[in-house]
Amino acid sequence: MKRKRKRKKRKRRDIEIEYSLIDIEPILTFESLDIRVTNIPEFPSEEFGNFMELLTKWNLSDACGNDILKFSKKICRDNERVQKSLPNGANVLSVILYSDTMTRDHLGKTSEHPIYLTLGNIVSWRRNRPDAKILLGYLPILKAKDISQKRSKSFRLAKRVLYQYALNILTRSLLDYNGEFDLQTDNGIKWCFPFISVMLGDLPENAAVTLTFNFVNCHHPCHKCLVECEKLNNVELTNDRIILRTPENMRCLVEQNSAQQYSLHDMKNIFWNYPYVSRDF
Repeated sequence: MKRKRKRKKRKRRDIEIEYSLIDIEPILTFESLDIRVTNIPEFPSEEFGNFMELLTKWNLSDACGNDILKFSKKICRDNERVQKSLPNGANVLSVILYSDTMTRDHLGKTSEHPIYLTLGNIVSWRRNRPDAKILLGYLPILKAKDISQKRSKSFRLAKRVLYQYALNILTRSLLDYNGEFDLQTDNGIKWCFPFISVMLGDLPENAAVTLTFNFVNCHHPCHKCLVECEKLNNVELTNDRIILRTPENMRCLVEQNSAQQYSLHDMKNIFWNYPYVSRDF
């Protein structure tokens, strides 16, 4: 039989060490430090520099920045083009329409489609505030009884016809107005000629207005041009190779029964009758 040895527990002893803090002199000292940054970007203007600061501040993507620049340049070109056609002393009153579907409850069962109106003459920081825009009206929303009716061609055709008809009613008074009026402002009375410069919206709204297909996998998904889907990411694509969706081109495609080949619905667009706003529809 092996005997078990009992291990004695050793008591820990606390050892006290005396120490004192001493000052250590630095090995290297610098009287001055000169830092030079050589890769400072030079912007063409102060406004463009401020715009780049906003992109960095809010962490916006390059695609978002390009869309903002295109939108700003478009408004400037429209204002310049219309300004040349007006008499001396007259001002362009740029009307901007914005539409988007919104839900009224947390479950997403109740939705509305409002259209807001604002002015492009107002500076952007002021125009983005709620009191700088008005509610023009609501577009009717057609609801299907079941999924089979929702996917049917007749129901989708009825939705497009209803959207164009309702949009025509809401914008007819603005589009048919060819006159002028005096606008009372804080800086005095302005002689103004109003016109609709742009209509903003997401992909479903843009597709409904331009009567283009509402999905990104179609052959020509862009509602502004006729570039093929597989060539949209081609950075070497030049402007002379881009065919825009002008009213003349779209009307010819509909008359030639070729609308489906170019991701266009075989319908007449209500904006084709208005030269100042139909260039993009």
